Order: sequence, then structure tokens, then C-alpha cells
Amino acid sequence: MEEIKKIELEKSNKFDPSQLWLKIKTFKFPRLCHCRVLWLLLLLPLLLAALIAVPSYFVFKQTKIVYKQALLLKEVAKTKDLKAVKEKIISTRESLSGLENSLKPLNWIGFLPFLGGYQKDALHLVRAGEASLEAAEIVVAAVEPYADIIGLSGTQAGGGAETSADRIDFLASTLEKVTPQIGEIGQKLAVAKTEVDQINPNRYPEKIRNKEVRKSLSELVTLVDQASTLTSDARPVLEKTPWLLGIDAPRRYLILFQNDSEIRPTGGFMTAYALLEVNKGKLKPLLSEDIYTVDSKFKPDQKAPQALIDYIAFPYGKDPRWRLRDMNISPDFKVSMETFIPNFQKVSKEEFDGVVSIDTRVLVRLLEILGPVGVPEWGNFSATPDKRCDGCPQVVYELEKLITKPTSEIRVARKAVIGPLMHSVLSNAFGSPKEKLPSLFTASFNSLIEKDILFYFPNGEVQKAMESFNLAGRIRDFEGDFFHWNDSNLGGAKANLFINQKVTQEITVDKDGQIIKEVSVEFKNPSPHSVGCDAESGGLCLNAPYRDWFRLYVPKGSQLLESLGSEVEIKTYEELGKTVFEGYFGNKAPLNPNGGYTKMVFKYKLPFKVEKGQYQLLIQKQPGAHNPQYVLSWGGKEEEFELKTDKEFRLKI
Repeated sequence: MEEIKKIELEKSNKFDPSQLWLKIKTFKFPRLCHCRVLWLLLLLPLLLAALIAVPSYFVFKQTKIVYKQALLLKEVAKTKDLKAVKEKIISTRESLSGLENSLKPLNWIGFLPFLGGYQKDALHLVRAGEASLEAAEIVVAAVEPYADIIGLSGTQAGGGAETSADRIDFLASTLEKVTPQIGEIGQKLAVAKTEVDQINPNRYPEKIRNKEVRKSLSELVTLVDQASTLTSDARPVLEKTPWLLGIDAPRRYLILFQNDSEIRPTGGFMTAYALLEVNKGKLKPLLSEDIYTVDSKFKPDQKAPQALIDYIAFPYGKDPRWRLRDMNISPDFKVSMETFIPNFQKVSKEEFDGVVSIDTRVLVRLLEILGPVGVPEWGNFSATPDKRCDGCPQVVYELEKLITKPTSEIRVARKAVIGPLMHSVLSNAFGSPKEKLPSLFTASFNSLIEKDILFYFPNGEVQKAMESFNLAGRIRDFEGDFFHWNDSNLGGAKANLFINQKVTQEITVDKDGQIIKEVSVEFKNPSPHSVGCDAESGGLCLNAPYRDWFRLYVPKGSQLLESLGSEVEIKTYEELGKTVFEGYFGNKAPLNPNGGYTKMVFKYKLPFKVEKGQYQLLIQKQPGAHNPQYVLSWGGKEEEFELKTDKEFRLKI
């Protein structure tokens, strides 16, 4: 009997889940409140707060660690020490993994309407970070054999070469092995882009403890998007690089020299050309000739565009037929070349695989690295500032003297210098110590990005690859607002060496979302009149009154409301998928040296409205333009910058 009572007592002491509700139901709440439900409602938030606060504390601590590691990675990357970068990528990935683990206890709040958004954003950031770091590891592995070419240290680059030419040979012979890795990098960055695009920066405060939050998140999203797009766009060019370098067969290129001191729609007045052969990465100049020489053999049979007839007295005042030297009339380089090349080939029977245009800044950048270069029969050329042209590089002054200086010599003897000069510069570049290669690489890359080098290829696949990386000088399609200001110096003077330009865009959005833009374009020429006109220069005058045929390309369907400054009535028409506002100044009131000032103003309405406060703008730089100053203002905010290349904006208005 005693044993039975003992067993029953043990049973009664065991917890029975089925009795839980019964105990809660019969529990005597304090007399202060007899509402059991109210007590539950009071306890539940405290319990939820504890479940959120404790994990959030660890998330916060781990986030600070990740942030610190990311900053260290950024600083190490600046040192260009490849070994240190690899180590820091590993430590950053470890800290990111720790953050991901600390977020797991908070996964359950993802369904909540307010807090869930922040939890999901955190996961998106972690996944984007992991994908980006994986891409970075692939990049490091891909560039390691070429570390010295792009100026990286901390590793032994392959090839054992001593000269730039040797390293370029190594690059040309191994580049095909790299292109598959570009695809892997692109896939990783595409994952990162997908993740960050799901983050809404607008849900966050603008600042926390004086630190930018919303802006930093927006910049991060934009940076990842741009990196993904850049990698995707670069891949076709890298895949075609062996073809371009003549690895399988020699390639021939027509090199066009565009004089940006006398700006024209695609970058400058076409003064000369050369023919260059590339065979397995090695360059060989074939010929060099003046544009006037080939133009003298050309028999024009087309009427010139009306602007040339209206604004260039010689030769179009008496003979309106279109000359070769003025056929880069379209701001779209491909369109201009599709006009120029067929007519050029009526005179020259030379065959070539593509066209490469360069301007004076390409030569200046290379000479800044190489130092003075001698050209047989022509003298020495350098990037040293020359007082005869108010501090412009000596090579620019000497070229202008050969091109412009009045003389009884045949023009071909003056402008044929371009071929020999390019040959000497390239020979010096390829023969230079490999230690100079990173600087040469950077100079070439900057020339490409800033549109001082443009490409055109009849081969459709190669042309498409160049267009994908914005190396073909095309007027681009864009979903959103578009802006391209295009100048044409039709006065013959080299005044663009001295002119400063400032473009201001004021964006106003009315209550219905309609966008009104007021654009002002200011021109100043602070340099003395007729720089270089003295006995020493022999009569060379570079700076003279400036005359400009200008065109403003805006979204198709835009409506001009007001304009000021043009000497002629503004023409409005459609071209290259855009609406164009065309005008001119210089005959009645030219822009004079020594303090001259002129201003154009346009007010126009865009053909679309702002939706959800999102506004996108692409400002497309004119090739050959000397880094004009831009001011962009909207909603009480303002950004000022130097336009070195095309620039895209995503603004909250």
C-alpha cells in the first residue's frame, strides 16, 4: 500500500503539458488586475523585446567588426600590395560569416511588417558582400600574372621580362586564359547586384550620430550596380583583345589624328592620318599623310551640311561640296566614320581592319611618362609647359606650329609629322623599362575612358564589343534624362586650348511631376590675345576670336520653352534618337581672348514625368572637350564636378 502511494505521488509531481492551460486559467492574478489577457499582453512585448534585443546586440557588435575589416580592405587595396589584399579578403570574409551567424536568431522576425524589412536588408547585404568578396578573390587570381603591368606588388609576376615590350608580349600570349574568369566574376557580381537592388535606402534615416546612413547605402547600391555593369560590358572587349593585337593574323589600323585644340563634333579637326600594323602585339608604322593631301585628290560629289556652308567661308562660300576633312560632322563617331571611310577609300586604296582616332592629350600623357622624344628630321617633343602658348605642353605648340604656321612649303611636309611622332613615342614606350609599364597602362586607360581614343570597326562583332564598353564614341540610348553638349569650332583658330567652359543644369519638378530644366553654358577665354604671335614664333597665332556651332542633345520629345545667346534662331529637330537644339555664335559677337565671355541659356520641358520621386540622368561628354566644369542642382541640393567622362546620376527628387 505504501509503495502504491509513493508511485502516485511521483506521478503527481511530474509536469503534464495538458494541464498548462488549466493552471493558467485557475491562476489567481493579483487583485490589482483581474484581467488575465491584459497580463499576457503586458508580458508578451517584454518577451519579444528580449528575443530581439539580445541577438541585435551581437549583430551590432559583429557589424562594427565587418565595417572595420571592410575599411581596412579598402586601405590595403590602395597600397596595391596583392599579397596583403588576398589576406585581407580572407579576414573580411570570416567577419562577414560571423555576421551571418549572428543574424540567424533574428530570422523569425522576417514576417513582421516593420522590423522584417531591416532584417531582410541585413541578409541582402551579407549575401551581396559574400558574392563581392568571392568576385574579388577571382580578380586577384586573374590579375596576378600581370601584376607588374598594372602596378601591383607583393607577388612574382610571370614572364621574367625586363622591358615593356616583353611584358606586352606575355600579356598578348596569355590573355585568352583570363577571359573565362571574367565570366565568373560577372556571375558573382550579378548575384551581388540582385541582392543590393532589393534594399530600399529610403527606409533609413539620413543620419545617425552625424554619420551619413541613407546616402551611404544609396552609394553602395550604385557602386555594386556599376561594378556589375562594368564587368559585363568589359568582357566582350577582353574577348576580342587577342584579335585586336593580331595574335592569329596581322591587323591594320587607320590612325586618325583629331586636333582637339580646334574642336569638332567627334573630338577635333581631322588633320592627319597614319597606317599602323599590329602583329602579335608588335606595332609597325606603314605610312603617314596630311589630310589636305588626300583631300586634294578627292573629287567631292555631295553637298555639304548647311552649317558648313553657312559658317565656313572657305571653301564652302564658293563651292558647297563636302570635303573629307569636315566629314566628322556627326557627334556619333560611328555615323561620322560611315560617311568618311567610303569617301576616303575613293582616294586611298589602303586596306585596314579598323579606325583608331587619337588627340593631343594622348601624346601629352605618354610624353609625361617617357620624357622628351626625338623624331628624325622633326626635332624633339615633350610635355614640358611652353610659355609661347601660355603654358600648354611643348608637343602641342610644336604640332600647332607645323600645322598652322604660314609657309610656302607643301602642306604634306608639315602634317606628315604625326606618323613619325607616333612611331617614336611607341618605340620609346615599348623599349622602356617594365617599371614604367603601370604608368603607361594608366595613361592609356585614362585616354580610353576620357574619350581621347575612339574606335570604329567595319567588323560588326568587334564594333559591338567596343560599343559595349563605351569606346566607340556613340550617342547612347538611355532610359531617363539625357544631356550632351556638342561644340564645333568653325573659326579655324586653336582657341579651344584656352577656353574654359561651365555648364549649369537646374532641375525643377512641379506638383504633377513634370520636369523643367534650365541650362546655361558659359564660355570664358582668359588668355592673352593671339598667344604666340611674335618674332620668335614666326607668325604663329593660336588664340583668336572663337566661333562656335553648337548642338544640345536632349531626350526625344523635349520641348524648348526659352533660349538666349544664339546669334541665329534656335533650330529644333530630331537626330540620333534625340531632340536637338542647334545654334551659333561668333560672327556678330565672337568670344575674344583676354577676358572674353559668352553665355547660352536654354529652358525646356522633358517629355516624361518623375515617378515615385526617382530621376535618372546621363551626361555624355564630347570627345576632345577639355574637362568642362558642371554644376547640377535639384531640390535645394547641388553637386559640382569636372566632366572627364560620361556620368550617370540617380537622384531622389
